[in-house]
Amino acid sequence: MTAAHDTAAAARETLYEIIRSDDPFESKARQALDVGRAFLDADHGYLARVDTDTEYWELLATAGSGDDGQPASDLDYEMSYCRRTIAEGTVTLHDAPTQGWADDPAFEAQGLHCYHGTRLIVDGEPYGTVCFVAEAPREQFSDCESLFAELVARLLERELERHTYETELTRQTNLSTVLNRVLRHNLRNKLSVVRGYTQLLADRTDDSELTAASETALDTVDTLIELSEKARKLDRVVGSETDPEPIDLSALVVSVAETVGERYPAATVRVDGEASVTGKVAPSLERALTELVENAAKHGGEAPTVTVRLRTVSNDIEIQVSDDGTGIADHEVAVLESGAETPLIHGSGLGLWLAHWIVTGHGGSIEATTAETGTTMTVRLPQAIDQSVGAEATELARAHDQYQAAFEACSDAMVIVDTDSRIVEANPAAADVFGLDSRELLGRSVAEYLPEDFDVETARDRLRADERVRDTVRIEAADGVERLVEYTGTADVVAGHNLLVGRVRNEFAD
Repeated sequence: MTAAHDTAAAARETLYEIIRSDDPFESKARQALDVGRAFLDADHGYLARVDTDTEYWELLATAGSGDDGQPASDLDYEMSYCRRTIAEGTVTLHDAPTQGWADDPAFEAQGLHCYHGTRLIVDGEPYGTVCFVAEAPREQFSDCESLFAELVARLLERELERHTYETELTRQTNLSTVLNRVLRHNLRNKLSVVRGYTQLLADRTDDSELTAASETALDTVDTLIELSEKARKLDRVVGSETDPEPIDLSALVVSVAETVGERYPAATVRVDGEASVTGKVAPSLERALTELVENAAKHGGEAPTVTVRLRTVSNDIEIQVSDDGTGIADHEVAVLESGAETPLIHGSGLGLWLAHWIVTGHGGSIEATTAETGTTMTVRLPQAIDQSVGAEATELARAHDQYQAAFEACSDAMVIVDTDSRIVEANPAAADVFGLDSRELLGRSVAEYLPEDFDVETARDRLRADERVRDTVRIEAADGVERLVEYTGTADVVAGHNLLVGRVRNEFAD
């Protein structure tokens, strides 16, 4: 084995290590060019992008020290060696003048005696060149050197295709994310407006048919708002997922059961199984279990019984959610089996899809079993850690959306209104102030609860000017009770949305 062969083998191995690395494309290209430059004993190496239609070209990556021997970024395409490389595929010059290139525009413009260029093909079309240059002449390039230059070009060619694909995928993903958020944001806001006006019409008519139609419309709007809310939660899960941590799954199951039981008082939600099971999971698992238990409580009948069982089976953790309802629909099962929404489903299984996405992301599975006595959803998760891990790790892993929890649990009434003063979010405490369930407040205007002499426009201007306002106002609540409310207003907590926080003032207090 010759020394040249050893040198070539070492250079190839270095080149492969560079390409296999996780470095950005620009870094890989620069390092690969530097290896090629050293192997060919050239002054510089460069990767050029060439648009043959417009004859525009630019340097994407360079290797070498100093500026001598590198083509100027504003060099005319017709004054470059690249024009011949693009046309011929490969150009090798060890001494340009003696090889008949003395009067070539490229030699006259740059004075480079040595040039080795290889054409790049990306997606079936000429893309650019990989070139190695030197100002002084040299001996003719050997076959080994030309093959190595070809290897550098082909590896960069493959990396360019992957880089181009990843860049386009990132662009499309970012575009889809922006469009999705804008659409969902506008959809929720507009639906809230529709709900408000529909409720207003229903309140002002004595026609039983119109009242029934209004109730149907309100139910439909509420369904769409709920779907939008599930999409928002999915977006939050995707965007904020963290690494799995060891947590007490027994405590998590109990917490989920209690939460769903409070939301659906007609349902009986029970917990059964092992009292101490620890697993390594991400915070999103709580959302998946909540969706499954809530789905059973909501669709299990008038007074369903829901049982959540937790146990370890071999090397798996098994969580079963059973109800005594009529069974899950076929198209819902299809969501779990395929892991995808179809055009025929139109989002009806979004909650189950969210659960499926989270569980499969943990390396687990969900299976639905339907019988005459009800439906059982079985979640299986890999048991990633030793069961001896203490429950003290629970607090570390039970990452909860603290802001949302604070909003829901706050004893003060909290509502978020848009620029038209229509309510887009309301916490449970708002019901005590406005005399109406917090969900039914969505879409209604705050102005309909204010006295006739209250200047809404002035209040808006004042809020915008001061950013934070403190005041007292007497409202006429939906339950017919007048209440004196102390409130604080904060402008633009989110662009175009204001936060109002209030509490009923005791008029007989000192």
